[in-house]
Amino acid sequence: MKLSMAACSDVGLRRQANEDSFATAPDLGLYLVADGMGGHKAGKVASEMATEHALRAIHALQGATASPAEKLRQAVSCANREIHRTAQSDPDLSGMGTTLVAILATPDRVALAHVGDSRAYLIRGGRIRQLTDDHSLVGELLRRRQISEADAREHPHRHVLTRALGVAPAAQPDLAELTPAPGDTFVLCSDGLTTHLRDGEILELVSHDPDLQKSCDTLVACANQRGGVDNVTVVLVRLDD
Repeated sequence: MKLSMAACSDVGLRRQANEDSFATAPDLGLYLVADGMGGHKAGKVASEMATEHALRAIHALQGATASPAEKLRQAVSCANREIHRTAQSDPDLSGMGTTLVAILATPDRVALAHVGDSRAYLIRGGRIRQLTDDHSLVGELLRRRQISEADAREHPHRHVLTRALGVAPAAQPDLAELTPAPGDTFVLCSDGLTTHLRDGEILELVSHDPDLQKSCDTLVACANQRGGVDNVTVVLVRLDD
């Protein structure tokens, strides 16, 4: 299985610092996006720690008999433990946390883990499918059909998370595995993208140009053109063979 990838991260137009982090590790098959919270210092520390410790855990699990999803579960647990420990020991970082969305690709399976409202999408056969459910107050209201999609986009509490890494001693990631197909494109992104672009627009922009880096740059530029109210990060991973 041959993978192509591209990534782009931008501070946006309203924030003073970029609290997003991302990782692309083709040698491990690991790709992830993290969106920190807790103020620009603490949020950046949390997202960088999530990235660092997830990478370290997956590297340590190379050759292990665990499934890809189980490896991601352990990586998320490791990252959560380290972020929570650091937040508890440093008053300046108290209350910090981060979202995390990650895929781990093997020759015949792709595993997915996520906590928070950063998202993963799958583009296949000209269609886009959201693979993650937002762990947010608005996400819960949508799933209960108490508000509409239109209401969700303007809800005053749309950024309130119900799950995040580092805020509790243990993490509860959603995990999944799927069988990849040639041409599949995975989109990992922070909510700075999905605040401004609808799913169909993401599909159109990614499908328009086979150059993944151009697609990444275009997605971020479009989010900024529409207000850039938050940091925005996009990682694209395509199965070419």
